[in-house]
Amino acid sequence: MNADLKKKIRLWSAYALLLLVALGFRLFVALRLPNDEPDDGRVYSQLARNMLEQHVYSHDSQAPYAPSIIRLPGYPLFIVGVYAAFGHGNNTAVRVAQAVVDTATCVLIALVALEWSIDDERKHRAAIIAFALAAVCPFTAIYVATILTEAWASFLAVAMVLAATFAFKGTTRKKAFAWWFVAGLIGGLAVEFRPDSGLFAAAVGGTLVLTAIARSTRLIFARIREVIPAAVLFSLAFCIVLIPWTIRNRRVFHVFQPLAPTHGEMPGEFVPHGYLLWLRTWLDDSRYIGPVLWSVDTRPIRITDFPASAFDSNEERDRVAALLEKYNHPPDEEAPSDTQAEDTSQPDEQASNDQDNDQGNDEENQDEEEEPEQEEQAEPEEANVELTPDIDAGFAQLGQERRSRAPLRYYVVLPLKRAMTLWFDTHSQYYPFNGELLPLKDLDYDIHQQYWLPLFAGLTGLYSLLGVLGGWLLWRSRDPNARRWLLLAVLLIFLRLGFFATLENPEPRYAVEIFPFLIILAGAGASTIKAPLWSAVPWHRFGQSADKSAHSKEVLTYQGVGEGDGDGDGRCSDGGMTAGFGLSGEECK
Repeated sequence: MNADLKKKIRLWSAYALLLLVALGFRLFVALRLPNDEPDDGRVYSQLARNMLEQHVYSHDSQAPYAPSIIRLPGYPLFIVGVYAAFGHGNNTAVRVAQAVVDTATCVLIALVALEWSIDDERKHRAAIIAFALAAVCPFTAIYVATILTEAWASFLAVAMVLAATFAFKGTTRKKAFAWWFVAGLIGGLAVEFRPDSGLFAAAVGGTLVLTAIARSTRLIFARIREVIPAAVLFSLAFCIVLIPWTIRNRRVFHVFQPLAPTHGEMPGEFVPHGYLLWLRTWLDDSRYIGPVLWSVDTRPIRITDFPASAFDSNEERDRVAALLEKYNHPPDEEAPSDTQAEDTSQPDEQASNDQDNDQGNDEENQDEEEEPEQEEQAEPEEANVELTPDIDAGFAQLGQERRSRAPLRYYVVLPLKRAMTLWFDTHSQYYPFNGELLPLKDLDYDIHQQYWLPLFAGLTGLYSLLGVLGGWLLWRSRDPNARRWLLLAVLLIFLRLGFFATLENPEPRYAVEIFPFLIILAGAGASTIKAPLWSAVPWHRFGQSADKSAHSKEVLTYQGVGEGDGDGDGRCSDGGMTAGFGLSGEECK
């Protein structure tokens, strides 16, 4: 058996082992840590069951099953396919299918890292490092256990980036245009699963235009004109996927809605924009989202649910308390409110009622009767709340006052804090030990948070550090293609992070899709490092050339802009390709 064959066997054995690790980890999570907690999961499941059983796209749980517009159809259709094959309501099958999808995402991550490598001798090093980091990444893996879109969103985002990479590297116009069309189709499909996936498509389009402008010596209009065909194909394919859903919404609801409504509302349904504006003037931590946002119109909201940063003065706090009083006790339900006054009364009121009701009974019987009485209180308390337009207008006025009083806080400081919340979280959501790392004294030792949460916080920092280091290595390589990949990754990460940092609900799960791109940067960056720093690791066993002459060059030298017929700014000397596709000299041959 010759040396080349042995090297290939070792290489593919490493890939096979990583594939088994990735699949095994995700199957374990899917089968041992299933999580039905998210309300979105119940909505998606209901949509799928209604399509199968009632033949209507509706999220209603009972007749008349009115058509719905609140969720895009991509993920419900995936669930429909699984339910049709394995039984209605079989969420275990959905989770196993998602485990396979997320494993495929790991493969795609390795492929992108391999394509972004600037040295053919070290491209398998890049792919294996990226594959290993993706295979054991706990932040993305947990979403296979939920009925949520994250697994598919990551898969389609990375698939679109891979197609765009092939388009950028296309050796002929025909191949490049074909890949741009494929990338657009995948981008449109990604939006059908999650509407915010359009940010990934915007990052690809932005990279196409910016690299054309930066890497060409021609006039700016000539540079832009060169990328117009590719941009048109990409955009056209993207829009084609959205046409059926847009037509359906126009016919059924008489609205132009190519995506899903911003707040998941039905046409004509009231949205408390004023309250949301007020939340954006102070909310910078995910711990407040549940008590003060998702509780709207379902549970009472108390003034004690808000931190001190929500108020600039005692007078403002009093105004909020007055609005919450109206919310917790709607005026149009005066009759039930008497009953609820008993149910939701203050502790001293309860004490007096207990004394009246339990006269003649001993103290032990009082305790027994109070407990079931308190359990019954939860149901009516949740039902009798309403955030009316009048209350919303009051919050809108408060929000506008706070925004005008401190514009820097609203437009700069709070978005930066929300971005930090999104990124530097423990990302333990949906694990059994989910929670906040700080303050440490509040950690739940019964579910071992004192071990898991610091570990997950450390892993978040590690993956972030590796991604930043990889990006720095790509930049320092001075290779124009490497810098283009870095630009693409930066746009993919920070367009998403910036968008969600402006919203009132900075849930860390919205940032989980950035980890695949941090991993790709880490792998691709490793390919720029020459052998001496890595001589202790037998990379030649994983596909790196064992030729000793390759290591005789200067320590930490970097690949240049290409050889042959390339002119170094992404154009072939024979004019065969434009700057928009950024060919290196070797690709021009």
